[in-house]
Amino acid sequence: MVVEHTMASPAPSSTDTMTSTSTSNSVEELDITINTKCSLCTETYTIPKVLSCFHTFCQPCLEKMQEIPEKIQCPTCRQETLLPASGVVGLLPDYAVSNLLEANAEIGNALSCTGCKSKDTNAVARCFDCANFLCPNCVMAHQFMHCFEGHRVLTLGELQNKNDQEVNVEKSVTCSQHKNEIMKYFCKVCETPICKECTQGDHKGHEHDVTTEVGGKQVEMLRHLVDEAKVKANNLRGASKSVEHSSNRLQILFHKAQNEINDTYNFYLSMLEERKQECLKELDGVYNSKQVSLSAVTQKMQDSIEKLYQSAEFIEKLTKYASVTETLMFKRVLDSRIQSIINYNPDVSAQSMFDIEFVSNYQAIQVGVRNTFGYIRQTADLNMPPKPQPIARPNGVKMPRHPNGSLGLLPNGTGSLFEPNPLTKAFGSNSSLNSFCTTTSTTTTSSNGYEKWSSGGFEIMQNGGGSVVGSNGGVGDVFSTAASTTLPDPVMDLTSKLITASLYPPKISHIKRQKMIYHCKFGEFGVMEGQFTEPSGVAVNAQNDIIVADTNNHRIQIFDREGRFKFQFGECGKRDGQLLYPNRVSVVRSSGDIVVTERSPTHQVQIYNQYGQFVCKFGANILQHPRGVTVDNKGRIIIVECKVMRVIIFDQMGNVLHKFSCSKHLEFPNGVVVNDKEEIFISDNRAHCVKVFSYQGVFLRQIGGEGVTNYPIGVGINQAGEILIADNHNNFNLTIFTQEGQLINALESKVKHAQCFDVALMDDSSVVLASKDYRLYVYRYNNYQLPNIGM
Repeated sequence: MVVEHTMASPAPSSTDTMTSTSTSNSVEELDITINTKCSLCTETYTIPKVLSCFHTFCQPCLEKMQEIPEKIQCPTCRQETLLPASGVVGLLPDYAVSNLLEANAEIGNALSCTGCKSKDTNAVARCFDCANFLCPNCVMAHQFMHCFEGHRVLTLGELQNKNDQEVNVEKSVTCSQHKNEIMKYFCKVCETPICKECTQGDHKGHEHDVTTEVGGKQVEMLRHLVDEAKVKANNLRGASKSVEHSSNRLQILFHKAQNEINDTYNFYLSMLEERKQECLKELDGVYNSKQVSLSAVTQKMQDSIEKLYQSAEFIEKLTKYASVTETLMFKRVLDSRIQSIINYNPDVSAQSMFDIEFVSNYQAIQVGVRNTFGYIRQTADLNMPPKPQPIARPNGVKMPRHPNGSLGLLPNGTGSLFEPNPLTKAFGSNSSLNSFCTTTSTTTTSSNGYEKWSSGGFEIMQNGGGSVVGSNGGVGDVFSTAASTTLPDPVMDLTSKLITASLYPPKISHIKRQKMIYHCKFGEFGVMEGQFTEPSGVAVNAQNDIIVADTNNHRIQIFDREGRFKFQFGECGKRDGQLLYPNRVSVVRSSGDIVVTERSPTHQVQIYNQYGQFVCKFGANILQHPRGVTVDNKGRIIIVECKVMRVIIFDQMGNVLHKFSCSKHLEFPNGVVVNDKEEIFISDNRAHCVKVFSYQGVFLRQIGGEGVTNYPIGVGINQAGEILIADNHNNFNLTIFTQEGQLINALESKVKHAQCFDVALMDDSSVVLASKDYRLYVYRYNNYQLPNIGM
């Protein structure tokens, strides 16, 4: 047996972990916990290897999960580690874990052999070259087999004696290139320990500075580096609090701006109502005036008719009963009267003189609302690129975006943050519409832009001088064709089309969708009953009660099917009965138990009964990023995790029944549902579809796709067994398929919504939508006829 001089570290506790404390007093102390079990196989480490992210795993576990020869991805943080030519074997071992295992074995704890496949044989020695603990058979193999020649093997008893005698002697490490050489030199240029052979080979020459006395100094430098890291961590913690303060301030300003937008909207409504009444009053005046004129003409015609009949009757009487001379006595008078009546010829064919109409100036309304409603002003607090958010836009319009990420209108009312005015592009710089935009720009920069907008002053003049938009407020004007001339219809149509094409690009829709409206909505921002700060998850129980995960309020709220508050449970904390950022909910249909998942920092599952009483919790050591949760007809809990792209199936006691990775098929899962055939349907937001897997992790098929189910936010199965995929792309869309993937129906909401969090299905063919505007909406989707779906 080849024996080398070794030193063991102080003996730790006999438990699976060991805790130590940093000796530095200049910064915050850290508790260091060393785990002796691999997180992949949950067994004691076998040849522990360290990745570049400083996560430790067993060498056999890493070899099993390795897919690419030259690199490996950490299963915990997903960081990639470039491998040496020898592969996983060439990675540095975790000396701390190995020494801790050795220390545990020295104080009498049984340790299994890691050199062979047998897990029932206790180790009696340790090989420092293989980094294995050896059973008697493996010790004999190291003595007689040539492949183990030169390996340093010590029995556990010898290790104990040597540690008792030489506590202060440093444990030696052999060179990876020269197996029998101990690394007792240090190259300052390469910053690595080397052996004597290395000093004569790769590290020979003036460019290399080799010494034997810098080990302590280098370790001290590492300690100083640790101190600097802790100081930096403290600084970042303080900065994080500042960012959190800014986030709270941003939330306050957001709600303030939201209220101002609502106030502006209400003001617009009041001004529109006022303008409506003015137009109706003006219409009444014009109508009454025309009616009076028509009545006067009618009366005059009736008088003329009576005079003519009267004159004719008088002449007939004279010619019948009077002589010729007597009749001629009245000839001059009769000729004059009758001739004057005959010469009266009212122009009854000129009906246009008495026409009346209301000219709606839709193009002026479009431009005017954009220029006068207001704009979003922002300042960049952090030096980071902006992240675009889904924004509900009318008719699928994509607003112009500035290169810095801003979205909205300029204060000068041009309608864009960086592009020329869309009307200017549509009609040219010499167009009268361009002067209209200049007028509105002046209006919006006044002290009260709404006052000028509501009091008029807007006018678009065509080249011929005719008035298109009246000066009574820009909404529309009552025109009488007897008093004014309107723009010819073809020109009006062309103008409307040009402005519409400029301001509202045509919406590209791949399928025709039926419109649907919500019949119930409830909720608002706040912390009281029936209020939310982030309704991240929603579910429905057998009684059609609506269960909402109010994440930032750390509670679950229950409402009836009409949105009336029933009760709530949960409070901020980590003890039983407390919640910490619950983000998704599901229901066990048979018992009514409520399954709640929590996001960071707990990453766990909690179960409450139907009355909100705590039952159990589990999964904190297994789950990493729970995103979607559902319960099948046998009470099994299926959870899909984002980032790690994994599905885990639990029973209701928290035991893992099965788990599998979906990283090859999923991009960003967010919702999950299962059928009675043990098929798992997962909505993939970034893949624009739903992916279907078996309970064993076999990929089966895909439902939907880009252009049909863009950026889905959830998936469900209704009473008829149909698959409903919800997305929030432009509208709130609901697309219905068979479980095999055949398209059945497609619907969209009439109203726009903010970014949506989650959806749940009710038994009466309704869908509950949790929206970012702190409200929940209930839509019915079975009252609409099947559209003529065309691609």
